[in-house]
Amino acid sequence: MLHLNRLHFWVILTLLGFFLGGALPGPARGAEPVDVWAGSTNQKAVALTFDDGPSPVYTPQIMALFKKSQAHGTFFVMGHRVEQHPALVERLIKAGHEVGNHSFSHPRFTKIAQTSREQELERTAVDLDLLGCPQARRLFRPPYSAYDDRLKTYLAHTHRRLVLWSIDSGDWRGLAAPAIIKNVLSRVRNGSIIIFHDNDENARADRHPTLEALSIILPALKTAGYRMVTVSELLSGHSSPCHPGKAKD
Repeated sequence: MLHLNRLHFWVILTLLGFFLGGALPGPARGAEPVDVWAGSTNQKAVALTFDDGPSPVYTPQIMALFKKSQAHGTFFVMGHRVEQHPALVERLIKAGHEVGNHSFSHPRFTKIAQTSREQELERTAVDLDLLGCPQARRLFRPPYSAYDDRLKTYLAHTHRRLVLWSIDSGDWRGLAAPAIIKNVLSRVRNGSIIIFHDNDENARADRHPTLEALSIILPALKTAGYRMVTVSELLSGHSSPCHPGKAKD
């Protein structure tokens, strides 16, 4: 049923793009910036984010660590993995985590045509919509952090935010857990957005160092008085659009 519904929505989306001649579906938000690097320094809260998932191996283990610390994160997922593991994305949503768009197949957006960019974004968006995550405040993180003004313009006109980060855990480089821990805890500040990875674009990376590091980082942040919230909560102070309240994993 999910596959048929997704296909139906994708066909409609493609036809609308054809008949509208590629017109952008709405005005940009006023003075609100499209790109986000961190939240307000006025609140003792941070957002832990994860790219390239979901992973049936690592994502559930990360969720378990978050549950133990009574915290939530933001997972920037790839569309083709959403279609492979829809139940895992539903588990993320049910557990109160936020799910963001990380493209369908992880291309470098500065190297592909505008039509391809839109397809990468919108196909993943439809997949997430059909899993119950409409995301009134839509978040996108570009693969390889590659973006340009044209992409920012499209994101603004489609009412999305370009979410980057203020702290790189460095786990994508294959660092050991102690180095990941040092990268995060030595630089964390109010409003930090921290990037981790629960997979990689080829689904080959060993993320056990990330898990080991998180088992130290999460309780350390909690002990230091930080709230670990979703990106949307960090930016607005309100519950994220895909946060169902008190639901437990």
